[in-house]
Amino acid sequence: MSENSIWDALESARDKAKEREQEEMQRVEDADNHEQQRAASSRVAARQAVRETLDDILAQREG
Repeated sequence: MSENSIWDALESARDKAKEREQEEMQRVEDADNHEQQRAASSRVAARQAVRETLDDILAQREG
């Protein structure tokens, strides 16, 4: 795997993580009860952490 394809894969993973984060945020809003809302909120936090980590990695390439 070339260096460019690694960076491309990281960018793709970051974009997918952002999409999934937004989907989970919608689930928080659509939750019927506190338990569903709490579970979706946990998933939002996890996906956000992954996306932020990928953002940090990609920023190092630009910096």
